[in-house]
Amino acid sequence: FFQEIRNPPRQLPSPITFHNPKLRNQIMAPSSSSSTRCRSLLLITLLVSLFSPVGKDAPVVLALDGSEVLAPPWRNWRVVNDNVMGGVSTSAVKISNDQLNFKGNISFDNNGGFASARMDDDARDLSDYQGLLVHYTTTQAVDVKAINMQVYERFPQIGFGGFRPRSFSAAFVVVPTTELQTFYMPFDRFRGTNGFTRPDATSRFTPSQMLRMGLQVSFQLGEFDVTLQKIEAVSGIQDCIPPSIYATGCDDMTIAEYTTLAKDVLKKSNYGAGSLYPNAGAALMQYALACAVMSDDNNTSTQALTQLEEAQRANGDLNDNSVLESMLNSLTSDSPKATTEIDSSPAAKTKLLSKLFGC
Repeated sequence: FFQEIRNPPRQLPSPITFHNPKLRNQIMAPSSSSSTRCRSLLLITLLVSLFSPVGKDAPVVLALDGSEVLAPPWRNWRVVNDNVMGGVSTSAVKISNDQLNFKGNISFDNNGGFASARMDDDARDLSDYQGLLVHYTTTQAVDVKAINMQVYERFPQIGFGGFRPRSFSAAFVVVPTTELQTFYMPFDRFRGTNGFTRPDATSRFTPSQMLRMGLQVSFQLGEFDVTLQKIEAVSGIQDCIPPSIYATGCDDMTIAEYTTLAKDVLKKSNYGAGSLYPNAGAALMQYALACAVMSDDNNTSTQALTQLEEAQRANGDLNDNSVLESMLNSLTSDSPKATTEIDSSPAAKTKLLSKLFGC
């Protein structure tokens, strides 16, 4: 069983999809001449590639820029909420016009605090890509939320309920706006758990083993509402600063409020061995630092730029919650600020913020 999981059978390269079982048997049948078989298979591969329709049966859809579109189509997403452990949080998934709406309400009653949705298996080899880019909209009626994007590997691990696919998560920040937004999550920032209630700080997601995706809102009280337009795997992205940073995203909460929300998420998801979902807190603090950089207050902006530049010089991990919290505490403290000459041009801000968000 484990040998099959770790060495899954080779699949025919996409986009071949055999809609005719008889044709498939003819192609895969043994041949007395290997060279004849190879030529026949190559010819049929080319014909199928040219004339096979792209739709729900096509395993891979390539965007014009070379990125791989993972959704739509949205493959039978289903909800899993904290009622499995006695909680009363709610959520629902609705798919319409090639868009997926995920909305609900998080409650801490009965020791609950999460809502999630997961898709059917859709195994992919994403080794040619560096991360996921989520395209989404939301509404003006909801509060800021960090939503975990979960990815599952074909490698199993033991956890609640027995053996199940290994999961990793990163997070994207949703702020109240009606404008189309994007958020980039690099694969090297996805973090996993041990299958129970302990984080796994050492393991990393293996893009070639991607099995399926999911969404989760954890330990953030109140309503959420997000509509996903598209999820794609991307590489070589140069500017990954969330567009909302330049719009209204920094008007909804102060830097201190973002920091407080991040700390609450990290605290509530800590069952004694560290936060189960550290990237939810990290995403909120990264967003707060970006808002500080873009602040109209010149002193706040300069201090934030200084903190980021110093962290970069020291090779600090800009996805580490302790590093991020230290920088934010320095910004919000009442202690005198050091005066440092620093390049605060738009180009310099873009460069530092791109590093902050992982590209």
